[in-house]
Amino acid sequence: MRSLFIVLFLTANSFLLQAQQINYEGFGSLTGIVNSQEESPFWIHSNQRGRIDESSNISAFFTAKATYEFSENASLEVGLGGLFHDGYSEKLQLDESYLGFQNSWLLAHVGRKQKTELYDGLSASNQNILWSLNARPLPGISFQTKQPIYFWKNAGLAFEASLEEFITDDERYVKDTRVHHKSFHLIFNKIQNFEFKVGLQHFVQWGGTSPVFGKLPGSFNDYINVFTGKEGNDNVSGEEANALGNHLGSYEVYLNTSINNYKVEILYNHLFEDGSGRVLRNTPDGRYGVFIKNPDSNNIINSLMYEFYYTKDQSDDNITTDGSDNYFNNNLYRSGWTYESRILGVPFITLDDDRFRINNNKIIVHHIGISGIVSNLPYKLLTSYRKNYGGKGTTSFEKNTVLSTYLDLKVYQSYFDVNLQLGSDFSDIESPNFGAGVQLSKKLF
Repeated sequence: MRSLFIVLFLTANSFLLQAQQINYEGFGSLTGIVNSQEESPFWIHSNQRGRIDESSNISAFFTAKATYEFSENASLEVGLGGLFHDGYSEKLQLDESYLGFQNSWLLAHVGRKQKTELYDGLSASNQNILWSLNARPLPGISFQTKQPIYFWKNAGLAFEASLEEFITDDERYVKDTRVHHKSFHLIFNKIQNFEFKVGLQHFVQWGGTSPVFGKLPGSFNDYINVFTGKEGNDNVSGEEANALGNHLGSYEVYLNTSINNYKVEILYNHLFEDGSGRVLRNTPDGRYGVFIKNPDSNNIINSLMYEFYYTKDQSDDNITTDGSDNYFNNNLYRSGWTYESRILGVPFITLDDDRFRINNNKIIVHHIGISGIVSNLPYKLLTSYRKNYGGKGTTSFEKNTVLSTYLDLKVYQSYFDVNLQLGSDFSDIESPNFGAGVQLSKKLF
């Protein structure tokens, strides 16, 4: 009997110690929105992680995660979240559902996981011109380096890399389209107060079942061709001639430094979809930006971002067999670079009225984001001035100029937080559109 008590005592002790190593976090939010027109202003619904669409009046979500640290540098994480919003689609969805692992150099997860918000939420495209926060996360598996890995430390040379495989489970033209993503960046930081990073992002839509051509190439050998960008299958009419699947990519350059302790980042993304873009024949298309962050986080302006987007060239003067581009559109994968009728990349490229095909991908945009604190009230301000020129085959599109503004002001902080959200669109062809929202949110545990 004494032995039994000892065993029970040790078991209970072990359970309590393990329980102490598990950290729990939870967050809930409820938002109500009113608009002066049928659809909300641009920044009310854009880059909202798929939690709000153009005609939503109510959005509610919760997310929770538990992290178990089984060593100093390694942990497991389980995340689960639910989402409901009205509008074009009214249903309860998973906001997140994933199992994650990390150690000193690796981040990995399987499932559906929201991406990290960068640049204090001021960027129009977050990580990259092709991969924004405009849609709900795709389910899949992800591996990426947690921090730069040095292969020549004395010379300050390191690299970052990622490999991700996703599936689509939405209603789209090619059912069960797969999405392959990888990235690789070289980093040089030998010089004090200076870091230079250059690299590549590569995305491919491939596989799935077409309503016209049936099951598309999806074997392991096909995946190898997708990974390496080899030519398409001649037996599949409509497959792109340049490579198997719908390829999108971006060359990236980042320069990080500090001036008077202000963090400064200068960035450039060049996007491409075929051979002409890969050899820069669609220059100057891309994203240009600068981000400045105040070392003190209690100022009227804590961070500032300016971005310039230009996508008018699209290799239109290209005389090679590659042809001209048609960003985010594709002949075979006709739902384009979207998920759940939301653009996966920068949201200034927009869908037609049926929310199916991209009808505006030739744009010039000046975007400014500012965050700070005024009278103890944290705020975020976004202002975008864009000229829309339509796209290939969109003869009915009326060119227009739009000024979009957005203010998120935290007006109450106590037992729960209250944010006031104001948005507006001013267009040269339509009447002004105004929207307002109130968000109640609380950290649950």
